[in-house]
Amino acid sequence: MASSPSILRNPVTLIVYGWHGNEPGTLSWVFPSLGAAVRAVRALRNAVRWLIVAGPSKKKGDVDVERVRRSGLVLLERFA
Repeated sequence: MASSPSILRNPVTLIVYGWHGNEPGTLSWVFPSLGAAVRAVRALRNAVRWLIVAGPSKKKGDVDVERVRRSGLVLLERFA
């Protein structure tokens, strides 16, 4: 992950694609910063597979996680 101050302050998208127990499917949210997204995903105790992508998501509905990975915009990922 790059530690550029601009990346830390710019909007990001949190995508959760794996859950423990309850399986609501792939969900995404836009946050104002990387720190806000990290705090949010830590609060989602049943989120076990997720990634945070630079920039706000423009796509509504299903997210193609493999395509997002290939974009080169992934800042953080957890795939437990």
